[in-house]
Amino acid sequence: MLQAQVQTEDEGNHGNDDTRCFILSTLASQGRPKVHCVLCEEQLLVFDRYPLVDGTFFLSPRQHAKSCIEVKVEGRTQFLTVVCMGCLEGVNGRAIMCRFCSQKWDGSSLVLGTMYSYDIFAAMPCCTERIKCNACFKPVLHPAQRLNFFSDYSHMVPCPHCRTLDTHFVKPLGFCYTRQLSRSLQLWP
Repeated sequence: MLQAQVQTEDEGNHGNDDTRCFILSTLASQGRPKVHCVLCEEQLLVFDRYPLVDGTFFLSPRQHAKSCIEVKVEGRTQFLTVVCMGCLEGVNGRAIMCRFCSQKWDGSSLVLGTMYSYDIFAAMPCCTERIKCNACFKPVLHPAQRLNFFSDYSHMVPCPHCRTLDTHFVKPLGFCYTRQLSRSLQLWP
């Protein structure tokens, strides 16, 4: 049985009504009354009141799939992305695991129906591979070090080794995750 956490608070720097208006106006301008889960591609209806979707929206500096919508937030290009409740909970064969350390990604603690202002996959690095520079592939952080806020993992930071400025912690989903189907691991998707 799925246990859903439904609240009307968000982690974004928009107020609740501002967040709702931002999402609804963005989708309306694109002519999209429905959205697709970035993980399983399930089609989700969007409602005009909270919870807005049976899952959660988030903003990422990376376009994880063609269904992600480009938006400008505080002068930065971001992509409005959604994950359905089934994938957040990892139920019915929808669990994804880190392909480097095999840790299951768990989004069950995320608030349903609202929007996070950061990439929810980057915000919880599980191993050293997830904190490596996108250019020189050396760790940007010490493995025991953590950033102060989840949103910090979605910001541009310089690599201490090669000085490349990038969103190093925001990796392509197919690079980081595998999906566990039955008893065998399969590369994403």
